[in-house]
Amino acid sequence: MTAAASSEGSRAEAERQLAAAAERHREAVASMQELGRPEAGQSVAIKVVGRAVHLVSFALRRAAEAGVSFERLVELTGWEPDLVREGLERPVPEPRVVARLAPAGVDARAVAQAAATFEAIRCLRELTQRVLADVEPVVGDARPPLAPAQVDDLHDRFETAWRSWRQALGQRELAPGDAEE
Repeated sequence: MTAAASSEGSRAEAERQLAAAAERHREAVASMQELGRPEAGQSVAIKVVGRAVHLVSFALRRAAEAGVSFERLVELTGWEPDLVREGLERPVPEPRVVARLAPAGVDARAVAQAAATFEAIRCLRELTQRVLADVEPVVGDARPPLAPAQVDDLHDRFETAWRSWRQALGQRELAPGDAEE
């Protein structure tokens, strides 16, 4: 496969993913417009729209990185050009922008906060994947494998940081299977 064909395939896949993300966003917005949603349902719906906004923003940036033209990004999302521009400039749009992406009567700040949370989780997941890629032995790697004590030390540091973080949030209850040491 040539580099041009690979690039075209990446661009086409990025377009497909962006179109699917935009459709998911439209579905989430439509579902929030249903009448008679209980308060608990509103909370869940805000998270769903927040995830959809995050997903479209993420897919939008990936499509731009794959070489999809600005005009095509506007077409695929169905967003106004200024919204697309905003989506390209920030990992998560600001509440004033989210207000234009959420149905009327929905707390745009709550949706923006949900979208920002999903972006933070994505970044955390990316970090943990990089850490694991760095410590997992790979056949043919010139580096010597880590000693078990080194991996145990890293594990202990992660667990200590995680427990400290949880404690600072006031979530001192342990997950099932956890035990205090």
